[in-house]
Amino acid sequence: MRIGIHTGNVLCGVLGLRKWQFDVWSDDVTLANHMESGGIAGRVHITKATLLQLGDRFEVEPGDGGSREGYLADHKIETFLIVPPKKIETESQNGNAKPRFSITSERNNSLADQGCGTGLGNATPGGPPTRSRPSSKMTKYVECWGADKPFANIAESTLAKNIELTSMAMIETNLLPDRSSCLECRKWLSSEDLHPVLLWFRNRSQEDEYRSQSDCEFRYYMACATMVFLAMCIMQLATIPKGIILYGTLGPTFIVLLVFVYLCWLEGCCSPRQPTDTPLEGIDRCVPPGRIVADSRCLRIAIFLLSVALISACAVVTVVGYEPELVLVETEAASITFQEYNNTNLTNIDNASNTTLVKKPQNPIIEYVPTYLFSSAMSLCAISVYLRIGFLLKLGLMVMSITSHICIYSYLEFFQDYHDTHDDKFPNIPFEIKTALVLTVAIILFHILDRQIEFTSRTDFLWKAKLKVEQEEVETMRGINKILLENILPAHVAEKFLTSRNTQELYHERYSCIGVMFASIPNYKEFYDESDVNKQGLECLRLLNEIICEFDKLLLKPKFSCIEKIKTIGSTYMLASGLRPGKENSRGEASRKDEYNITALVDFAVLLMTNLDQINRDSFQRFKLRVGINHGPVIAGVVGAQKPQYDIWGNSVNVASRMDSCGMMGRIQVTEDTAKILMNAGYSCECRGPTFVKGKGTLITYFVKTQFDDK
Repeated sequence: MRIGIHTGNVLCGVLGLRKWQFDVWSDDVTLANHMESGGIAGRVHITKATLLQLGDRFEVEPGDGGSREGYLADHKIETFLIVPPKKIETESQNGNAKPRFSITSERNNSLADQGCGTGLGNATPGGPPTRSRPSSKMTKYVECWGADKPFANIAESTLAKNIELTSMAMIETNLLPDRSSCLECRKWLSSEDLHPVLLWFRNRSQEDEYRSQSDCEFRYYMACATMVFLAMCIMQLATIPKGIILYGTLGPTFIVLLVFVYLCWLEGCCSPRQPTDTPLEGIDRCVPPGRIVADSRCLRIAIFLLSVALISACAVVTVVGYEPELVLVETEAASITFQEYNNTNLTNIDNASNTTLVKKPQNPIIEYVPTYLFSSAMSLCAISVYLRIGFLLKLGLMVMSITSHICIYSYLEFFQDYHDTHDDKFPNIPFEIKTALVLTVAIILFHILDRQIEFTSRTDFLWKAKLKVEQEEVETMRGINKILLENILPAHVAEKFLTSRNTQELYHERYSCIGVMFASIPNYKEFYDESDVNKQGLECLRLLNEIICEFDKLLLKPKFSCIEKIKTIGSTYMLASGLRPGKENSRGEASRKDEYNITALVDFAVLLMTNLDQINRDSFQRFKLRVGINHGPVIAGVVGAQKPQYDIWGNSVNVASRMDSCGMMGRIQVTEDTAKILMNAGYSCECRGPTFVKGKGTLITYFVKTQFDDK
């Protein structure tokens, strides 16, 4: 390997719109390039500026680069060659000879100062370095080290395993429920996004978005409330005497609830329409009632309030204005208790027989008190089944419902009679307080469940919102990565690396006939100047960037879709046409494709000259384009691991480069075979004659005639 090194100032960056490639420019870069070409194979060729930076770390000898490279001689550059370390033979303890490298004492001292004893070896002044046992970490690294491949890091098993472990940790941390009880209130109070009491989002926009979201589960809540009401109806019909009030309340309420259930579940009422590109608006757009109910929060709350009001009213409406039917019963006077005396009407007392005729209700209402209490509890259950309704609204409705029920119960005397006839441990506590305590416990339990469901629902919404944002960011980054990758590689190659799971294989394609073009601006070197006026060459690079950007814009035209930009080398623009894998079919079709690829390159070269001429008029410059075109078999592939780059190789590429380097400014030079194809396609070509081509000998070349020949 021939290496040339120079130390100096550079301008670094990216030029153009397509096939971005980080590069450096300056006179010092040009000098480093000539240091390589003026070096010696197997030696490191450095300038005096680099030697001053190295100090005495290496032993050097005169390089005499000017004798091998004219640029170095013209600029009187003093060069040096680094002296490689000398090999000596040392005897090991077992008598086997092992090679060791001896280096100067200055080198040893510098290594010792830099702390080179890292397990690979310790340098001692005046002697060979002594080997120490390498660390286990370094041993594992050496064992797993191999040839790097492009994009191999995106499919490494270790990286995939780390991503999997990270994902599982995130799920366990954020998504899986804690081991704590559902009654744990610490989560409610410690949430940064939710109010600790109201459980509302602190962000007003999130709260509005949460409330306005569709509730597709509302129809299930409505069906559950209807089933709870149906159970209450069956209980009342089985225990309470049947009458006009009972049927007149339960029947219409059940019908209303069935209508609500039907509307919530109605989805297929709209007839299918023919697909059209015109959006349907207003009356012409058919929306099922179930979708309307699910999308409208106000409509859902209205149905909820009406359903709850009807169910809560049906729980106690039959007890209001109850007038039992009285019948005459003959009873012994002595057996009449004080309580029965107050609750019956004495009609006739026969002192002789000690009997009394009393009027007693045919069905004592005191026996139905548990039915009404159970109905009150079931009305609470009907309120709680609406999971997506706000828990504060449900709490208020529960309190209002139970308060009204207890007021009605306290107004009626037979509830007190039921309390008096049933002995318990606390006879002195009023029945209103006992009933209120029992129903309050039910309210508290329902409220805790509602609050937990509300917290879970809001937390789930928050996670989904964060996940949506992260997914959008991932999709955005995926799109950016795809754009960046397609700006480094051709589209079909980028798609392979993005979709293929096996990225360990080196990508390569063999093509039988590809058109290759090199277009350079030879007089740009004369224009480039690192003076203070040009900001050390920055303004010159700005103009070169504008030129390359104009060239890149031409690639967007459909006519040139077969042309692929390979790279830019300084002020040289490299392209190829026909790089489409799997598109070569029959021989006749291949010949037509070859002709199309070459003619497309010539047309593109003419447009490049046209654009450069316009830039010359705008910038008051006199740049000229020199173009070389050839066609033939090539091999395309991606090389490099840290900075992968798509490139093409082959004799056809080398000849195309020579057609540019030995051409003339303002002309398009092609080989004889390429000229024959162009002349068959109707292009005019002028034979230049035998031309010496470096590395290829003498070749017959042609110039393609264009409107820029006279200029």
